[in-house]
Amino acid sequence: MSTTSSRPAVSDGPGDTGAPRVPDVPPVPAVPSAPAPGHHGDRGAGARLGWDPGQPALYEQWGVPATAPKRAMGSDIGVLPELERTETTRRPLWKHPAFIVSAVLAFVAVVMAVVMIVHAVTAEGPPKVQDLAVEQGSGNVHVSWSGPDVAWSVYVVEPGTKPVDVTGQARGTELWLPTSGGLYDADSCFVVRATAANQGKAVPTDAGTRSAQGADQVCLGDAG
Repeated sequence: MSTTSSRPAVSDGPGDTGAPRVPDVPPVPAVPSAPAPGHHGDRGAGARLGWDPGQPALYEQWGVPATAPKRAMGSDIGVLPELERTETTRRPLWKHPAFIVSAVLAFVAVVMAVVMIVHAVTAEGPPKVQDLAVEQGSGNVHVSWSGPDVAWSVYVVEPGTKPVDVTGQARGTELWLPTSGGLYDADSCFVVRATAANQGKAVPTDAGTRSAQGADQVCLGDAG
């Protein structure tokens, strides 16, 4: 079975050999070509975008080497300055502020303790009796003294006997003692000392002990 083309044969006229011929195709109108890369109509022929001096190139025509210098997109200048690594030296302990403050406080505490000790050693002892005197009258004896406003104790002492406490008959810084009471005689002496400062201590019988207790003694033989 043979298939024949439905396309009619075209004859060129006389002299046609009988071979089929393709009909003529009308020519296609030319389309304006786009401007070459790197050119722009408004900037004139040959203008290339991004190729001005000092500007980075946007693109480059293939096969044409660049003639203008290109500026690098990046910069070698850093935003922050480079920090130099330095060796740190450790501060001595005696230069540390906390150590200095502690040393000063310790020194102040030691000074205060020394002052308190010196004051305790050199401070005055118990209240001292001053201007102790005795007067003998008809039927009584009068003992008087001066000193701080404290409570005083008065004792009648005689060699070889136990001291007799007559504080209950003292008034302030004086004592009136009647002869009829038989609490003293011509050989008796009177010892006066501060009560609170010498509580529980034995009545002094010698000058050294009396001085340590702030006490004093007067005898009837010294009466005026």
